[in-house]
Amino acid sequence: MPYRFVAALAVAVSPLPLAAETPWVQDRKVDALSVEYREVHGSPFHEYRITTQSALPLARLCEAVWGKNAKVTGDFKKRVVIRETDTERWTYEQVRVPVVQDRDCLMHVTLVAPAETGRCEVKFETVTDSRYPPDPSFVRVPAVRGYWVLEPVQSGHVTVTYVVYSEPGGAVPALFARGGQRDAAVGFMKTILARASQ
Repeated sequence: MPYRFVAALAVAVSPLPLAAETPWVQDRKVDALSVEYREVHGSPFHEYRITTQSALPLARLCEAVWGKNAKVTGDFKKRVVIRETDTERWTYEQVRVPVVQDRDCLMHVTLVAPAETGRCEVKFETVTDSRYPPDPSFVRVPAVRGYWVLEPVQSGHVTVTYVVYSEPGGAVPALFARGGQRDAAVGFMKTILARASQ
């Protein structure tokens, strides 16, 4: 499916719903991951929520989600850090996409709550920057936004929640893109968990 790039664009809108209060629908279980989706008002695309629990330390998981100095891997062709502070990062990213034209976007990622607060929250969304106008070699992704929330639970594990909404751009029917978007979200959750375990 050519849209596994959608979740890869995101490293990590606060945990307020991106859609009007539409209910989450249980989609499936993938290994230990719970996959849900819901309708987004005015959009043919879905918002996805992936949830799991991890025995890894909160700090390590938060570091993996925040992604500071993370290497360019997988479908990424290029990633340029435009500006970065201790709690915010702006990047320009190019992503390889099978079958259709490659995509690019500008992302703004914010570390809302670091692990030291007892939980971790990271939000992300696409932005614009005149220094990086649309490149005719790529389709500019019009929208990616969402968040990560990591919260310890009594069992000593950490509940990891990843929510993402995206619009792939180009003439892509939503019905065709949805499965790939869901699979991309699942894949990115697995990538973060693997990164945290290294």
